Amino acid sequence: MPFAEKLAKLRKGKGFTQQELAQRAGIGIAQMRRYEKGNSSPTLEVIKNISKTLAVTADELIFDEGEGIVPSKIQDKELLEQFEQISTLAPQDKEALKTIIESMIIKSKLQQIMPPRTDAAWTKEMRTVVAEFRKGAKDYPDKEIESIVDEAVNAVSKAG
Repeated sequence: MPFAEKLAKLRKGKGFTQQELAQRAGIGIAQMRRYEKGNSSPTLEVIKNISKTLAVTADELIFDEGEGIVPSKIQDKELLEQFEQISTLAPQDKEALKTIIESMIIKSKLQQIMPPRTDAAWTKEMRTVVAEFRKGAKDYPDKEIESIVDEAVNAVSKAG
């Protein structure tokens, strides 16, 4: 969807008139009309102000759904904010969180593939998942890896 259409749609969806949005975003009404007609393109500063006023991200204002970099991958805004906060942590804390996240991913994979315990297919899939995890955790001691895998298997067993 072109920017002009998206701007008008978001504005109307938030219940703003062109005049109200222009005033709140700090731009002239004539300029707002040009944006919505597609006769002019806003500067980054204007996009930022419009986004704030509409309570949407700049990506939501500019890109269609599924486009953009992060929103196409992660739709959960709270999770995105948490990842931004994680980027400010000390390196050892980041590594600890990566290990926890990897453990949760393994747990999820195990839950998806876990048929009754006697199934040979499960054993094969389990070996594949554990081998994949070991590749990503090559700097960790075997005992710690085994402990993480055991915790994931126990969690899956309890949940199932």
